Amino acid sequence: MTPVNVPGVEFPFPGKTLVIPPMALGDLEQLLDRINNVMSGRMDKDSIATVIDATHAALRRNYPGMERAEVASLLDLQNMRAALDAVMSASGMEAQPVNETGEALAPSTGANSTRT
Repeated sequence: MTPVNVPGVEFPFPGKTLVIPPMALGDLEQLLDRINNVMSGRMDKDSIATVIDATHAALRRNYPGMERAEVASLLDLQNMRAALDAVMSASGMEAQPVNETGEALAPSTGANSTRT
């Protein structure tokens, strides 16, 4: 494997494993609203472009010569969500569970209290 400049998450793309580093803050600033739409479960042409753009933005930190088209060819319907989760995880952000309307679920406050 090629040495990387920025540590991150190893991700098994078809035919090769690459290290996905955290996104640079400038890239995250530009993509955050779009990423949040994808993470809420929205699936359309812009969502696909967002997954490609976010993955490319992260990967180019370790693989500067990698073109967007190459990243697009590494992603498919089976791995696109996992790849975006890896990008977010490497960036220190965790995917939050959402309900059927795309709203983030409230975190658990502990065990339910029931009368016996």
